[in-house]
Amino acid sequence: MSAPDTKNIVNGINIEQSFVIQKQISEDRSGDMAKPKYQATVVWDSGYHTTANVTDGQTIIGDEPPRYGGKGTGISPQDMLLTAVGHCLAASYIGGLSAARINVESLRLHVSGRVNFGVAYAVEAGNPGFEDINVVVEIQTDTPQEKVLALLEKLKQTAPIPDTIMRPVPVNIEIHHQPK
Repeated sequence: MSAPDTKNIVNGINIEQSFVIQKQISEDRSGDMAKPKYQATVVWDSGYHTTANVTDGQTIIGDEPPRYGGKGTGISPQDMLLTAVGHCLAASYIGGLSAARINVESLRLHVSGRVNFGVAYAVEAGNPGFEDINVVVEIQTDTPQEKVLALLEKLKQTAPIPDTIMRPVPVNIEIHHQPK
């Protein structure tokens, strides 16, 4: 197998491979490439500390910061969600910009939001989740701003994680209790 032609590599993305993947998805829209299943197994360790194993075998350590009773030895669920939003947008943006052969010098996403812990700690009624999530994108390219902004606006619609949290998606919880 030969190395990919460097003219087909834009921003570290193999454009030829991306189009092959797009073709595979197009040809089997209900298959594993088009609708992959992701999964995580999260195991409580102690206190607020958890260990998660995800789809491709990576391990993620979760914990709450000390100010909320954790030890701060892992990533909080709130930070994981914000990171997922930022990473997904970055992947969607860089994939689309690369397909358009726009060279990106730098791309940085600042993702933030406030969580209502008054509800999470049963101090008040309401929704315990994020009140809103804000994303600030800093990007430097070799292309005029108008073209980049128009493309980024289109690409925002293709990012699965932001889409998932912007629309109602059922979270189905099934509990299996095992008494001692």
